[in-house]
Amino acid sequence: MWSAAAVLAVGILIIFVEAPSLKKANKRKELWAFSVLLFAGSVLCIAVSMGVRVPSPLEGIKFIYEPISKSLLGK
Repeated sequence: MWSAAAVLAVGILIIFVEAPSLKKANKRKELWAFSVLLFAGSVLCIAVSMGVRVPSPLEGIKFIYEPISKSLLGK
């Protein structure tokens, strides 16, 4: 529980440091990308700290490309 609070605190600190400069420079697209990526990263970090098994992106890539590789190589 404390680790989730720490992640939230760090996320809020990052927002207070980075977001005003992006807003002041009128970089709306960059601010949206920053917000989405920070939110996704924070949610994943909190999930991992609470013991939720988060699959690796490599597993999804392997799932997609393994059948293609087998059909091309004939194995």
